[in-house]
Amino acid sequence: MKIKLISTLFVSCILSVGMCLFVADMPYTMTNKFNRIQENDENKSIEGAIRSFYSLRLNEITGTVEPEWVNAAIAQADALKLKRRAQKPVKWEAMGPDNVGGRVRAFLMHRDSVNLWFAGGVAGGLFRSSTQGQSWYPVNDKQENLNVTCIAQSITGIIYYGTGEGGFVNLTGTRSGSPAFLGSGIFKSADNRGVSFSQMSNTKSASFTVCNSMVAHPTEDKIYTATGDGIYEFTANGTVQKKLYNGSIKHLRIDINGVLWASSNNGTVLKMILGSMKPTGAPISGGVTSIGISPSDPNYVYLLGSSGNGSFGGLFRTTDGGTTWNTLVLKTSFNDIFGSNRQGSYDNVISVNPSNKESVIMGGVTLATWDNVNGFLGKANTYNAPSNTSYIHADKHVIEWDTRTSPPTIIVGSDGGLFRSKDGGTQWTPINRGFTTLQLYNVAANELGHIVGGAQDNGTQLISYTGNSFGVKPSKNAIEIYSGDGFDVEFSRFSPKTVFVSTYYGNVARSGNNGQSSSTFWDERQPGTTKTDFNTTYTLWESSAKISRLFLAKNSEIWMANNPTDFSEPVSWYMVASGLGDDEIKEMDYSADGDHLFVCKSGRIFRLDSINAATFTLAANPIVLVVPKPIKLSNITPSGASGRSISSVNVDQMNANHVVATLGGYGNTSYVYETNNALSSAPVWKNITGTMPLIPVYDAIIDVDNNKRIILATELGVFTTEDGGINWEEANDGMCRTPVYEIRGYEWRPWEGMTMYIGSHGRGYFRSRSLLTSTNNAKDNLSLKLNAYPNPTKDFLTLSFQSKVSQNAILTLLNIQGKVILEKTVLVSNGDNQFEINLDAFPKGYYYARLKGNSVQGTVKVCIH
Repeated sequence: MKIKLISTLFVSCILSVGMCLFVADMPYTMTNKFNRIQENDENKSIEGAIRSFYSLRLNEITGTVEPEWVNAAIAQADALKLKRRAQKPVKWEAMGPDNVGGRVRAFLMHRDSVNLWFAGGVAGGLFRSSTQGQSWYPVNDKQENLNVTCIAQSITGIIYYGTGEGGFVNLTGTRSGSPAFLGSGIFKSADNRGVSFSQMSNTKSASFTVCNSMVAHPTEDKIYTATGDGIYEFTANGTVQKKLYNGSIKHLRIDINGVLWASSNNGTVLKMILGSMKPTGAPISGGVTSIGISPSDPNYVYLLGSSGNGSFGGLFRTTDGGTTWNTLVLKTSFNDIFGSNRQGSYDNVISVNPSNKESVIMGGVTLATWDNVNGFLGKANTYNAPSNTSYIHADKHVIEWDTRTSPPTIIVGSDGGLFRSKDGGTQWTPINRGFTTLQLYNVAANELGHIVGGAQDNGTQLISYTGNSFGVKPSKNAIEIYSGDGFDVEFSRFSPKTVFVSTYYGNVARSGNNGQSSSTFWDERQPGTTKTDFNTTYTLWESSAKISRLFLAKNSEIWMANNPTDFSEPVSWYMVASGLGDDEIKEMDYSADGDHLFVCKSGRIFRLDSINAATFTLAANPIVLVVPKPIKLSNITPSGASGRSISSVNVDQMNANHVVATLGGYGNTSYVYETNNALSSAPVWKNITGTMPLIPVYDAIIDVDNNKRIILATELGVFTTEDGGINWEEANDGMCRTPVYEIRGYEWRPWEGMTMYIGSHGRGYFRSRSLLTSTNNAKDNLSLKLNAYPNPTKDFLTLSFQSKVSQNAILTLLNIQGKVILEKTVLVSNGDNQFEINLDAFPKGYYYARLKGNSVQGTVKVCIH
């Protein structure tokens, strides 16, 4: 969590859309430089994301996520809906993007309607298109489970989809891996149009928490589903269930005669023979294997294999239904479509060309084809989007064909949504309008209304809401301003076009032009030996346009960039903490005055003190690996959080003694802790989980206008309390129960209260203005920008501004209730003005400083702490 209190205000000029300086379709260049940081032994792949984020869900003792914990938490959340009592219910509005999709494993073309398509996001629910993918709409945001992984349509027209992603992780959980978001069985449409769906009661058991694959029989009313514990057959519109095979199955395929094929998690290939699944003796490679069957000749079956470590294991084929097998392609240094990251257990799909049984298309990190004339050929690219017409996003999971066109249209589902080719795979077009399934980790916003966030395998996505897209104004088109897996992001509150972005392993860059170009800003003095986690974590503190600090987590250390928002001077870095242990720093947050930094790691919370007293110059710090004096590090871990996965630490920007910490890990009874003496040598922490569902909590914000109101980002969306944690309620109006890893609060105008933003991990960005306190926006006759510094302050406050006229004005200080506590007449001069106010006699809290003359007026919110 990070709350930004904006202390500068344009009170006479309303910023219009036309003033936004970032244009969505503007060409831009990127400067990609990496800091000299030693990477962990993890690859830049899904494995890093699993360890950094999905592992927050694991129980710290068992290393598992048990289905009964998940189901109990959902039931608790459902019960809370009946007890809503908030005076200010939180409501959300979807903010896009409407042109970028997230991971999709489920895709279906309706068997009887050429225009009707369905696609599922692994954490965003089922979407429906009646325009062949030209536009998409969610089917039901309030469905019991939104983790859609597979889909099929029976011969009777009924549509079924499975939930729960477990194909690339271990359901039982290990310390080196993590289950993805579990499912709630199979859902069935009420009719053959797929407008509404209901959960099948015979799939509510733990056997159906992971549904990997689903196929329909071509001539009989049968649906087959591969789960974490076997293969199930459903007949009679899904009401009759039969288990065909015991053991975890990854892929299912069925031929035109209704013969079922399957592959297990270790690549063993099975075929239905006389009603039983039998091994085929295929030359498997020990890893995940995908299957492709020719729709014109069922004897032609292809296998795309991965080795035990996830690298390319080979392409194999049988032309006699599995009696004999031939090796078509073996791994070389040029053909590993699973990449150097060895992701064959994560993205592995193959499909046979319906027009040519001697031709297949294969998907991994990249896309490739094989045929009996040209052999193995790379197909499509994963770079230079959107200008490259051969571009498909990396990590392919599903390949389908529309045989009603000539040549057949190819549809590919990837980590970046859906892509389509109408010319056999040479040129590709994204078809993600409205398919809002982006999986975000972090989010930030600026006073221009722009939103930026770091996303799983989709880099850093920025929306400026200028122009129009999809017939809608303003546009919700996102631009990827930094590639790779995106993580922490920040906008400057004083220079809204200044944006900080990041990718894996500590790579941080900055831009002064809203992301049109960016570069790293490392100090040559900084050593390159300290490990940084896959998830890059940092936080930006500012007191003016040029005075700022960026704190970067490096596992055992914390480094600080001095004044990184000032592009006119070189940035120098200083180590401000060391000896924290080699495990990942999850989150950091600062006190409003910048003197304290709170840091959370697995089972520990630390506090840095006396930052403001340190001298950050090269002359004062000639030895780079020495912490500047008098900065001090203290361990202030709550006793109940020891050994737990502490996901965030959040400081009340009105009172640095008030801190809230959140915890992950299913199977526990405490997830939120609070202290009101965080600056003492031994803070007293209180468990305020209260009536919360027992789910992992990932982040929190404390309302700056009411410190009893705390808003949580959780596994099931957002929850809030107005009484300091005694009673909690669900706050997902306008959004769905999708995971949220970060929530941010900004006070754009001093009289309005807080605007909140989230980057959901499955449905993109959301914004809430429910906590705005007033719409009384006084308009000025002349433009006036009122600045207050230092803000927060302890004793003296300086107000500065420029005026185009000379006149007398009234300077007033009001408390948060609107009572005048100080008033005096001042002379406003033409040009620069500066007034000082002595606040030493006033109690801590929020105040409004107001300047009003005949033709000038301004208000700014200030904090005394």
